[in-house]
Amino acid sequence: MLARLLFFLLLSIATVLFLWQFPNTGAQSIPYLDKLVHFGIFFVLAMTFHRAFSLSAKLSLLFLACYGLAIEIAQSYAPGRGADVYDWIADACGVIAYFALHHIRKKSRS
Repeated sequence: MLARLLFFLLLSIATVLFLWQFPNTGAQSIPYLDKLVHFGIFFVLAMTFHRAFSLSAKLSLLFLACYGLAIEIAQSYAPGRGADVYDWIADACGVIAYFALHHIRKKSRS
């Protein structure tokens, strides 16, 4: 129960952050920082989703990838925001990285 609550809390925070209009500061001081942020948020979402629901890695990836796609589509309609397929790829890579590390860790324990 607590794991599900935590997942939905993080999902809500991520949704607000992804749709929030941040001021454009021009050139980024760290290239591709936004992709790293997408990767990190979806890594954490995958971890909490995995603990909250007993679904396979494939179903988890499907669910979270659909959520990432929905966020990108919503961003295309949000003032000052835009959709980016590379953000969506970074989202999926965060999920894949979590489940790959989980699989490796699980395999090393046995």
